[in-house]
Amino acid sequence: MSQSEPQDVVNSEGSVVQNADEAASIVLNQALSAAAQGTFAVGGAIVENATGRVIHKLHNNVLKKLLRTDSDTNNVFTYDPTAHGETQLVYWYYENKTKFNLPEPEELTIITTLDPCVMCTGALLTAGFNVGVIAIDDYAGINWDEDFNFQTLPESLRDLAKSKFGYYASENKDGGPSEYVRSYKGSPNVALRNTSISVQRLMGCDSIFRAGLESVRADSYDAGPDADKNLLDPYYLPEESLIKVKYREIYPDAFKVKISNPRLPGEELFQILKKVKESEPKAQNSVALLDQFGNVILCLADTDESPVHTAFMNVTQNYAIIRFELTKMYVNDPKKVEAPNKYLTYPKYGTFVFLYAPSPNSTKAIMTLGAYGSTLEGKVPKIFPANFQYYYPPHEGTIKELRSVIMHLPPFYNEFAPISIMQVAGDFT
Repeated sequence: MSQSEPQDVVNSEGSVVQNADEAASIVLNQALSAAAQGTFAVGGAIVENATGRVIHKLHNNVLKKLLRTDSDTNNVFTYDPTAHGETQLVYWYYENKTKFNLPEPEELTIITTLDPCVMCTGALLTAGFNVGVIAIDDYAGINWDEDFNFQTLPESLRDLAKSKFGYYASENKDGGPSEYVRSYKGSPNVALRNTSISVQRLMGCDSIFRAGLESVRADSYDAGPDADKNLLDPYYLPEESLIKVKYREIYPDAFKVKISNPRLPGEELFQILKKVKESEPKAQNSVALLDQFGNVILCLADTDESPVHTAFMNVTQNYAIIRFELTKMYVNDPKKVEAPNKYLTYPKYGTFVFLYAPSPNSTKAIMTLGAYGSTLEGKVPKIFPANFQYYYPPHEGTIKELRSVIMHLPPFYNEFAPISIMQVAGDFT
């Protein structure tokens, strides 16, 4: 399923930016569009290093409107908790690389209004893009403490990040606050690194994000009913139910297998995960999502569409996007589909089960941990066993190292969306 909806696809006839301030203006406008949509106010663009050509621009799409009309601006719902601007640009790039004969990622810079989160950082480093940053996110950003040494990443990845990330200088051209003035820090490979942004644009990128942050978080976490007695088990829906039909378009066995205890998945799910992984010749992993009734909603492997199409990303994106489409269909025409909010709830009440735990020193693990944190849509209930489980330890590295990586993530991932992992109980060979 496509992660983004192309908006301003351009080729050699597209706009060209001469300096960082012009680029900041473009991505700030994207952030303003995101704010108007009711989602997190972050915007980004892909810029060709050699020419300044703007190849594509996107904004955050975590939340989208449910109604066909724009009259109700507050009617928004989680479209995809991983649909941050930077990650969407990476997906868009791989979807269109051949079509537009795009340069390699190392010849491009993704310029973003806000310091990338852990997920976006992992996606950008996995793909190999250079990254130009305007404002700092002091809660979820990879450089939240502004030390620019990437202490939030495992030591093995810090030099890679230093070779890719750059934080633009800002100048007090028109009498703006001096505390926003800064020098360039970062990689020599970032586009427009020898130019600066105005304090006003830096303040704009920062303030537009912060202005609606709490209300947007509140809306994005209102994405389904609590796991209470009023929730209905989708297993018993008729086979022609659109809920079953839509998920089976992605995973043919959706809602066909019920695990007796979703927190103790056991041998049956182990065999399913192995089979799914083996169905994709190049896959290194597979991931399943179980709801609180034990239904296997999705079980997917890594796919070769791009290096960022990992098993977990495929599962969490497809679950959310299908849920959004069903909810939008219901809101606009309730006769077409059963009420999704009676059957489909927050992923945090389910269980994500990995065949292999993420390898702690890989960029894909960083992306996965960040995506999992975004997927939680708020704090996870204190339920034991955890809802992030694995059968086998990582291909490379240890669980102890993985837990250390988690402990050193920015505050968001330990305070607001804490990540707790555990091995599935039992002996599996």
